[in-house]
Amino acid sequence: MAIKKLLLGKSRGSLIPLSFSFFIFAMLLSFISINVASAYAVKRELTNLGEAAVNKSAQSINLLAYYAELNRFSSSKHVPLDCSSANQKFSLLISQASVAGKKVLIDSFDCGLYEITAQISIHGKLPVQIPFIQMGELNEVIISTKVGASSVYIPN
Repeated sequence: MAIKKLLLGKSRGSLIPLSFSFFIFAMLLSFISINVASAYAVKRELTNLGEAAVNKSAQSINLLAYYAELNRFSSSKHVPLDCSSANQKFSLLISQASVAGKKVLIDSFDCGLYEITAQISIHGKLPVQIPFIQMGELNEVIISTKVGASSVYIPN
């Protein structure tokens, strides 16, 4: 009986708590979307920088191995790389660059005779920090990317 009376009677509740919770939810959602979009843009810029540097360093040719024609009987031809020169060139290019005002760090650099792979990263803070949450771990982000290049010989 009390439920019927409650459903048919007028409600005296307030919509302020509901409106306030929707507002908090909308603000939190906007903070998260801004941070994700910013991190994606920084990752794209970091990947472009890494690809440019690894492609430039993949142009370091090991002349001794090239003229010795190490893979002359192989079906897929590759140009042999000079790994020490490629590493120096890659390190120089990365050390001169910055992404979003942050220094780019080289996490790993692997060079084989015919291919180069590298992993680079940056450390930074999120652009929009959530108020009332002052935890350093939540506001810091590490963005890393892995890039590579090979030296496939394409005849004219």
